[in-house]
Amino acid sequence: MATNKSAPQLKQFAGFWTLTGQPLGGTEWSLDEKIRRAKAAGFQAMGGGADANTAAAVRAAGLDYICYIDANEKTYEDRLKAAASTGCARVNIQLWDHDTLPKVAAKTWVKMQPVAKKLKLEIDLEVHRDTCTETPEKTWAIADAYKKATGKKCRFCFDFSHFAVVKHISPPYANRMLDNPDLIQLARQMHFRPFNGHHCQVPMTDGKGNLSPEGKHYLDFVDALLACWLKGAKGGEVLYVCPENGPIAHGYGLSTFPNVWEDAIFLAKETEKLWQKNLANWKK
Repeated sequence: MATNKSAPQLKQFAGFWTLTGQPLGGTEWSLDEKIRRAKAAGFQAMGGGADANTAAAVRAAGLDYICYIDANEKTYEDRLKAAASTGCARVNIQLWDHDTLPKVAAKTWVKMQPVAKKLKLEIDLEVHRDTCTETPEKTWAIADAYKKATGKKCRFCFDFSHFAVVKHISPPYANRMLDNPDLIQLARQMHFRPFNGHHCQVPMTDGKGNLSPEGKHYLDFVDALLACWLKGAKGGEVLYVCPENGPIAHGYGLSTFPNVWEDAIFLAKETEKLWQKNLANWKK
């Protein structure tokens, strides 16, 4: 790979969702404190809803903002306008519902492109349960329909934890998860939630700072995923990644889990190590 081009960048962002209820057992941190904690932990961005005030506070701290919205045929224009009010770097979109036909979802996604362009938004279609992308088959069907309609590839935000549960996979996960490398390489946003074939979230650590066996299998997948993505990088790309641990309050984290925020920080550090290792190979 040529080295005269600027190297691809990895920017990790902390989700306000993960920070829900933090610190455990105490008064929840204020917005400003959550931002301070995320920046101190080394995150370069934060992700949250279409709230202009929250986004402004994040950007004032020198961090990028990733905006999360949901949308369908009736709501997408208003939802994109709300996202634009945040001054976000990228928009993560959960589109339609689990029973939406791929051709319908693709038609909506095609309509959203000129609106997003006018609003100067970079939008990503998230792979997520209970949406139009809840299975690999539906996701790839949407990608095919979108390309047929536009001649372009569809840009997704991949969260492989959803596919892993749906397909009931066993490690090594990369054998099943990385079967569409061209679409993976096109992605500019991904959610890194530790998973296995039975659970969409598993602990990264044992609660004492040690890597869990399940976390080891997941990091093997992250290693393969970053290697796959970098194979398609030409130089100058920015990949936003969120160690997206869900809190106990929303059912992703269980009462017996280690602190999900501390696990997210642990995962971010391990992801950075794997990124640097694979980036060194990209430069050769």
